Amino acid sequence: MNLKRILFLSLHLLFLSTFTGCSSLLASDQDSSDLRVMYFNIRNSHARDWEARKGLVYEVIRDYAPDVLGLQEANSFHLKELSNEFPEYGQVGEGSMGGSKGQHSAILFLEERFKLIDSGSFWLSKTPTQPSKSWRSAHHRICTWAELLVRETDRTLYIYNTHMDDGSREARENGARMIMEHIQGEVQTTPFVFMGDFNAPEDSEVLKIIKGNSEARQNLRIQMVDSFRVLYPDRENVGTYNGFTGQSDGPKIDYIMVRPSMKVIEASILQTNREGRYPSDHFPVTALIRIQ
Repeated sequence: MNLKRILFLSLHLLFLSTFTGCSSLLASDQDSSDLRVMYFNIRNSHARDWEARKGLVYEVIRDYAPDVLGLQEANSFHLKELSNEFPEYGQVGEGSMGGSKGQHSAILFLEERFKLIDSGSFWLSKTPTQPSKSWRSAHHRICTWAELLVRETDRTLYIYNTHMDDGSREARENGARMIMEHIQGEVQTTPFVFMGDFNAPEDSEVLKIIKGNSEARQNLRIQMVDSFRVLYPDRENVGTYNGFTGQSDGPKIDYIMVRPSMKVIEASILQTNREGRYPSDHFPVTALIRIQ
């Protein structure tokens, strides 16, 4: 356990008032195979001037110190600034309009902990290899994935990150099936994390498809659980979209999903703010997962 992680845990326990859901993890409980994950929809540059918000966004990321960070609604200039602010992270991902254009479902990872083996992106459409949209989708939607080697354990890990459509239920459900098919075909028995803004509440067909509770899954065998609900199955007021107000009584639409066999040690919805100022219109979600 390095000094940075011990200091983080001390601060984490000190500021529990900004968290919805948190375990009482001690430094001695951590393992070299523990994975600290954060998913954060940082809101695109057209809302609440980025220059006024970015300091708080950086603070949230720095305080949690994730090993892997999934970002949403990040444009290329966001990613450039984040790279300058956090040079210890590698980045993968493509814009939703192709190349650097559009919003990225970017994956950032600590290069001291992981070696990038492979990565890619595909569109949630009938033509997944090119920028496109289908099924009455309001926007081009993309899924980014990365295959990482954990340096301490020499084990492989897959990370998936996506932003499902906000305008079409059909697009969300078909997109969920596409991602599940990709995960099933790629990861087999390898540990994986699937995170994103699903634009779908917990009782939706999208979540049933992902978890394995839907008749529409057809030949899909892989199953997932919501890391937060593993620890807090009955917790109420866990909405993740807050509209810059801090309210948590809306739907939970941001998720970190894992295999049922993976141990979830800690899970949180971060409600960090400074005098009522929030870094985004979504709360970041986090999980500490043992990937043995």
